[in-house]
Amino acid sequence: MEIEFKNLEKSVKNLSCNYDYVPSAIENIESLGTFGIGLLSFGAILSTLTLYFALDACHNIFYQKETKLYKTNSITILSVYPVASICSLTALGIPRTQLLSEAVTQIFLTISLYRLHLLLVYVGRKKVTTTPPLVLRVGPCCCWPCLPFPRLEMTDANLSWVRLLVLQLPIIQGLTYCIFLFMSIEEPSLITQYGICLQPFMVISILLGIYGLTITLKSLQEVAPEEKLHRKATVSQLMLLFSKLQAFIVKSLSHTGLFPCNPPITPQIYANVTYNALMLIEMLLLCYAARYVYYVELEREEETAAVEATDRSKDKSTEQATSTNNNEANRQPSALTA
Repeated sequence: MEIEFKNLEKSVKNLSCNYDYVPSAIENIESLGTFGIGLLSFGAILSTLTLYFALDACHNIFYQKETKLYKTNSITILSVYPVASICSLTALGIPRTQLLSEAVTQIFLTISLYRLHLLLVYVGRKKVTTTPPLVLRVGPCCCWPCLPFPRLEMTDANLSWVRLLVLQLPIIQGLTYCIFLFMSIEEPSLITQYGICLQPFMVISILLGIYGLTITLKSLQEVAPEEKLHRKATVSQLMLLFSKLQAFIVKSLSHTGLFPCNPPITPQIYANVTYNALMLIEMLLLCYAARYVYYVELEREEETAAVEATDRSKDKSTEQATSTNNNEANRQPSALTA
């Protein structure tokens, strides 16, 4: 009888469950109890560590012997990890900020991907002696053999078209999330009804942006292998994978019955909690990896610069001595003739 009563109570809860309801921060903490408090505390520690790694890497980049363009792009790319971590922590504690947190994360991420394109072009072309070709047969278009791929060189005109492929990414994603935010202000249910109409534009925009980045990476990777261009691109592209594809998979699980409905906590809220907790862990790992990629030993860099300066001075003195000897050799025949 007791078991039947519990099953009946669960079924009544499921029948009375409002799947569109989003609890407040107080309701969320009270419902999750000790688990929620522990999860928020652990998430705060992860966000603090992510912020520390990002600040440490930015401090190192600031003192590197690089141009202002390199430093600005690198710091912008690294700043996306603590921003995404703080947004996930905020959404974890305040469920009603989930859409806003995702919008801020995606806008910062797409801007950092555009900055990554500028960084790859700057670092790669700095090492180029001849104009390299543009590798157009790359993913996601490499699997379409019927597409004609012309042979183009990496000129400024051709690079401007590739830049447009990446530049549309923050514009389209930003406009789409602004529309989502306006819908949620007017009526939250509008997102589930009409939001699917905007999904194809978001997917096409992401694919075009990835295609432009991959063209840039593959075209310059063989020219400047010592600059770790592949690693710089990987740590940013993995964040796009975690924030978009992982979000789609986890949130789809809420419709399969995997997560329970314990009002006011709905299956969608459980899915959001799972997604945000995973993002906190992944942002810490990706930020640590990005710190390793962008970090440079400043003392070693100074020694390398000193050695290069010494070599240049030696080359100049050798050239001057050679030119002096040549002048003396030219003067000797003229003296004999006189």
